[in-house]
Amino acid sequence: MLTSTAAFAADRAPQPDGATTAAPPADAGLAAQSALAPASDGAAPADAIPDEIVVRGVRGSLLRSIDTKRDASTIVDAISAEELGKFPNRNVAEALANIPGVTVGRDGRGEGKSVTVRGLGEDFALTSLNGRILPTDGPDRAFAFDVLPSEVISGAEIQKAAQASQLEGSIGGNIDLRTARPFDHKGFHAAGSLEGQYNQFAEKGGIKASGVVSTTFANDTMGILISGTYNKYKFRTDNLGEYSSTDTFDVVTGADGQRSIAQVPNGGVIVPYFYSVGYVLGERQRWGGSVAYQWKPSDKFEFRLDGIYSNYRDYEHNHRVSVGLTPLADDGSVRWDLNNIAIDRNKVVTNYTVQPATIDILATDEPRNSITYQIGGHIDWKPVERLKVGIDAYYGRATDDTGGQNRFVVAGIPNSRAVISTRNNGIPDMVLTIPNADGSITNRTLDQAGNDDLFVHYIGIQGQNISDRTKGAKLDFDYDVDSGILKSFTFGGAFLHRRKDVDVIDNQYTTAENFAGYRFPFSAIGANVVQSPQVTGILPNLSGNFPRSFPTFDINTYLNSLSRAENNPNVIDPSTGQPYPTGYATQQVVPDQLASYAIRERTWNAYFQINLRGDRWKADIGARYVNTSVNSLGYGASVRSYVVTGTGTALVVFNPIEPITGGGSYSRLLPSANFSYDLADGLRLRLAASQAISRPTFGQLSSAKDYSAAQSNTPVVTDAGNPNLKPVSADQADISLEYYPSNRFALTVAAFYKHLKNFVTTKAVPFDLVPTNQVPGAPASFPFTELTYVNGDSAKVYGIEVGGQYFMDNGLGFQANATYNHSRAKREGRPTTDLADAVPFSANAKVFYEKHGINASVSYQYQSRFVSSQYSYIDSLAIKQAPYHELSASISYDILPQLTVYTQASNLLDSAVRRYSTYTNVPAFYEYTGRAFFFGVRARM
Repeated sequence: MLTSTAAFAADRAPQPDGATTAAPPADAGLAAQSALAPASDGAAPADAIPDEIVVRGVRGSLLRSIDTKRDASTIVDAISAEELGKFPNRNVAEALANIPGVTVGRDGRGEGKSVTVRGLGEDFALTSLNGRILPTDGPDRAFAFDVLPSEVISGAEIQKAAQASQLEGSIGGNIDLRTARPFDHKGFHAAGSLEGQYNQFAEKGGIKASGVVSTTFANDTMGILISGTYNKYKFRTDNLGEYSSTDTFDVVTGADGQRSIAQVPNGGVIVPYFYSVGYVLGERQRWGGSVAYQWKPSDKFEFRLDGIYSNYRDYEHNHRVSVGLTPLADDGSVRWDLNNIAIDRNKVVTNYTVQPATIDILATDEPRNSITYQIGGHIDWKPVERLKVGIDAYYGRATDDTGGQNRFVVAGIPNSRAVISTRNNGIPDMVLTIPNADGSITNRTLDQAGNDDLFVHYIGIQGQNISDRTKGAKLDFDYDVDSGILKSFTFGGAFLHRRKDVDVIDNQYTTAENFAGYRFPFSAIGANVVQSPQVTGILPNLSGNFPRSFPTFDINTYLNSLSRAENNPNVIDPSTGQPYPTGYATQQVVPDQLASYAIRERTWNAYFQINLRGDRWKADIGARYVNTSVNSLGYGASVRSYVVTGTGTALVVFNPIEPITGGGSYSRLLPSANFSYDLADGLRLRLAASQAISRPTFGQLSSAKDYSAAQSNTPVVTDAGNPNLKPVSADQADISLEYYPSNRFALTVAAFYKHLKNFVTTKAVPFDLVPTNQVPGAPASFPFTELTYVNGDSAKVYGIEVGGQYFMDNGLGFQANATYNHSRAKREGRPTTDLADAVPFSANAKVFYEKHGINASVSYQYQSRFVSSQYSYIDSLAIKQAPYHELSASISYDILPQLTVYTQASNLLDSAVRRYSTYTNVPAFYEYTGRAFFFGVRARM
């Protein structure tokens, strides 16, 4: 849509008073001619007034994005806001998925949360805001894009090839988000929107309001911009989960023809430990904003101060029914009907009956209380004619304070029956029958269960208080030589200090299992806890015979009722033979030091880059030196004494918990080279080669050690990190061809190759455990294994990206791109077919119409099947995600040049996320969110 209203256009010359906006020609963009055409030496007449061409809507967004790509000194893709305060997609991650080579992770309960760039997962991407590394609210480095309101983002660039002058730390790509600035659109401008939202599946909705005001003053030498947004939205998702599929049981037939269960290390029949089906009822609240100040008293000096703030609250209540399906009960007895089971050619058990089975009813509270903010200042200074100086400093922090607020509470129905039948490309049939009052099994269904049937069991309360602080500074110099082909020298340095604290608060070692073991039903203590089903028709988009509804309970009611068990002669503590004492039901939620850690990371870097230019080409060659030091704090309780008391049991006395410190450092010299050549006007070839690194996750750098498995006579030390890990490194090369015959048409194709080394992997390291004060007569040492992280695995990734866009005179426009990606990884020296999260094929297409005040678009996204995780619970069986299709649409109408009404719809194909453990009849995950609709009004001035 071409209009004279305020928009996010490129900087443009001011109009004199009374000037009108010129109507652009049909092929006009943000520049008067192709950026690849040679510049004219002739000066414009002194009295010539440049026409102001303002383009908003989808067309304007795409034009600005292609201008960014065309003008970049390396291989870059970009997206831009359609107008002030309006990003192309409702979610930042979903918007990034429109870029070739980028796919979105869809584990966010209907919202995109993470991105994968060129087949490398979220841990290989670096996310920054205005060139400054963003802190993250999770335990590791990966940035969760759902914390940012899209209204405060004006654009994003993904730098896919490295430059010495740019941030290091990414092999997939550097994602730099940009907030709006007052000099982007000089003068006074304001925009705002009010929106209603409706989730068809939840049959509930929400509201969103946003606004932005920008003005410049003092002869346009100063400016300030302030934006704010608020969103409250209710949702529902239905899901199925598979927990811990196993191949450690096999069905064998004896000489007498009788079947039995044999335990084997691996290679047995494939069956899950649990299947669970359920739903999530949630509410998201997100509010935030941005502020920016600019001062430019002359062409030689500019000062910028900008900041962003986001407060994200996600309250999720998860209710599930879960059934344990393994063939052996806890006492070792067989609970499968071995004469009536079916096993397919892949050794998947497809039909079986479990009796006795325990049906668990689970309720969980999963809050997320995330606050993210960053503030930074920047100076551009030209002290002498040939020298430019850039100074930047910033501070940011992200927190998620949910320690002791996540609650996982279980009640169960023992002595039930479960009949399971698997389905290809679907979830299994699960026919559940609960016992009668006399313990017999007839035809009593799960929805008939009440307080007499549900027994108290497990109460898990946990959570993490996470804090991530980033502070950094950088100094950049650009010296203009302009001698022959030598254009300039660019050099400088930067410092980054980052501290990640993860403090776990839980009841794992205190009261979580006080009532474990299904000790008594709620009716035995006179408690009315069990409620009728909250939700009916679970997973309505799927066929099959599985629980579509089930009774549930409120967690607070459950916990409060347990005080009735104290001093109650009707319920006896099996461990003491006495009634439960006063205070026994009180949950003790305390800091869990063994699961907590703190990482401090300091990075210094320096770079030097030579910039070259000829008549039709330009290049840069340089290197970036990086030095990083790591200090790690974890905790551990070593073994004081160790006495084996039986199979699977041991009497272990631990020493007091003590801090464990560690650290490491590494230095790297990262060379890079970029070259572009204009084969013809509008046709550009780019080449790039570089070395890059991605740092280990913070959890992998923890120095914690956990010996608690020794209590079950399991000789393993877990949760052991390695503070001395080195970064993953990569040799990478890129080539691209970009064709811009006019501003209405663009076509690009790119190919890339990456060879990654030093992947972080888990390794079992044998050692001898020597108790510090062993019991007399007991062995002095025991063979143990420490599961730790080491560098070692490798991978190769290569692919092709194709993209294009075309605008017609009649208002129609088209945009499409596709990416082919192939990877081959080695895990513990063994080749695998695909790297995790590397989508082999993805595509995006958009058709839009903008004319006569009408703005309509339809967008489609496709992801092919890909490996979600190589580390399945079954050795050699990877978890794969099925193909995914997403269709969205929007339409708006300009009632006035300053007033627009609109409606939007997402997930029109009613798609769901589905994963399976290699075979389609072994589902691993399924999530259905339904369609969502949005309608509102947007005003601008």
